[in-house]
Amino acid sequence: MENHVLQQLQLLGLSALLGAAGAAFYDMLRSIRLRRRQNRTLTHLLDGLYVALALLVLSVFALRLGGGQLRLYMLLGTMLGAVLYFLLPASFLRPLWDFWTDVAAEVLRLLWLPPAFLLGLVKNLCKTAKRGFLFLRKYAKIKNYRWEFAQLYRRADGKGGRKHREKGKKDRAETQFHHHAGVDGSVGGDGH
Repeated sequence: MENHVLQQLQLLGLSALLGAAGAAFYDMLRSIRLRRRQNRTLTHLLDGLYVALALLVLSVFALRLGGGQLRLYMLLGTMLGAVLYFLLPASFLRPLWDFWTDVAAEVLRLLWLPPAFLLGLVKNLCKTAKRGFLFLRKYAKIKNYRWEFAQLYRRADGKGGRKHREKGKKDRAETQFHHHAGVDGSVGGDGH
């Protein structure tokens, strides 16, 4: 079994680059987390995303370049690359990550304006439609009540309603007056 020192040094260098890239990605996610410090759910989601992507990339790295084996020196190289990133360029790159995070947040905010406007419009239309349906429902109940009320006071001859009933009272009063007054209009009914 031969030992390929040059190939192992090459894998060590590539794993150090992989560790530095992973640390840079973590630093970018840090700038996003710092924008939303109170939102713990976002922090947990970003940490879970980082761990999942790191495991995926490390697995592909071990399968493709490591011949299906993740060797100890590859893990040490990955850690060394991450430590070197945080010691050397991290302090210079953090303002850059913060700037691009702010730019991305502003672009997303601007892109969200048209959908937010449309959602607000749909929400207002739904409220208006709901009020309209409630009005129509009340209107139908009022119409139904009026129709039932009119049916209660309708006379058998088809004429009815409040005004017709009042006319009937006047006609009865006049009929009673004529009946007591007699035919010629004199009171008493004996013709004097």
